[in-house]
Amino acid sequence: MELSTSLVVWLSLTLGVAMLLAVFLRSGRSDFLPYLFAYFIFFGLGPAINYALGNEIYVGIIPDKINEACLALLLALAGVAAVALLMPIRQRLPDLSVLRAPRKNALVPAALYTMAAYAAVILLLRGPAMITGNKLERIQLAGSLHYRYLALEICACSLYFLTRAVPSARLPYWLNFGLYVLYCLATNERDFLFVAFAVAMHILLLQRRRIPPKFGLAGVAFAVAATYLSAVRSGGTLNIGKALNEGSTMFVDTYVMTYGETSLRLWPGQSYAEALLALLPSALVPDRPMLMSWLVEQWAPGSTSGYGFSLTAEAYLNFGLVGIPFVFAAITLGHRLILLRAGRGHVFAYASILYTVDWMYGFRGESVTFLSTLLYGAVFYAVICLGFVGGGTMPAPTHAAARREPASASTETPRQPARTSG
Repeated sequence: MELSTSLVVWLSLTLGVAMLLAVFLRSGRSDFLPYLFAYFIFFGLGPAINYALGNEIYVGIIPDKINEACLALLLALAGVAAVALLMPIRQRLPDLSVLRAPRKNALVPAALYTMAAYAAVILLLRGPAMITGNKLERIQLAGSLHYRYLALEICACSLYFLTRAVPSARLPYWLNFGLYVLYCLATNERDFLFVAFAVAMHILLLQRRRIPPKFGLAGVAFAVAATYLSAVRSGGTLNIGKALNEGSTMFVDTYVMTYGETSLRLWPGQSYAEALLALLPSALVPDRPMLMSWLVEQWAPGSTSGYGFSLTAEAYLNFGLVGIPFVFAAITLGHRLILLRAGRGHVFAYASILYTVDWMYGFRGESVTFLSTLLYGAVFYAVICLGFVGGGTMPAPTHAAARREPASASTETPRQPARTSG
């Protein structure tokens, strides 16, 4: 018997929440994954819930494929849940507030001040004109370096724990962070929400602070802020239906499931192999096919707009439904291994924040953008480390924090969480 689409949507939501609770009960509040899990459910199932409620949905979503798209998301969540259940966070994570590094590094504050100055100049010269423009007009006013600047800011903001260990970098870090938020607001970009969420989570988890239940309110604020920025960009109104329509992956998934297999015809793993090749210099690989470009050409030929893509849709194109949980399990495993090593040195603490932001942002993208951000992040950190080389020392990993036995929940008095902007 074929189930109705509405019933499939509600069953998918129920199963997704059940997996979320299982992950939460396995590791508790000292784990990232339950909160990322909630993010994936909200942005993945939101439009389908709107459809089940009879509300308006994005015109590109193909209703006949919503059932299959819901199944694809559940398989992705199952891959995340499998790693979370097999590798639970049973003990408190190391306290990175005691992670040491050489105190002198001129490149860190210099880089942060430079990026802050760039944002300040754009805001002063073109900010007033941006206020009256639409999304594309604001990006044009921002200039040709707009997307490069946003990518660099993800790397710069991931330096949080390193800037704590380099006193001269603390002020420029927060100055740059604040101007980055203002820049995103001026250009109607939502990137800063992912960055602020990841940094706040790391502050709470890796500075001896359990995540309090009221942190869920921050998640609500996150959804409201994302919806507000989307409403501003489209000229619409702020409401629950608009919030549920924030996720674009349902459009991509249903479109790919309808037209992708006959149009693209990828062999298993092809887009992932091409993503690795795309990391090479353009002189070696001039032709860089991207699934995002294919989607624009198919859906709106000649359009200057971007629609992103979907990690679930890419996995489906390469391996079918059966491959989706394995792809997401591999991504989750990478996140878990980096997080568990955060106490071994600043490079892992940096990589953990960067990976978290990249995963949240890349959920609505494809593997080439996901891997490119990680590569840019590695190059950025390598350049930053030249400041330590110039000072005669490199930031040596500190194992003391990782080896220290965590205080039990019954004896430790939890501290109040740090207040974080954004």
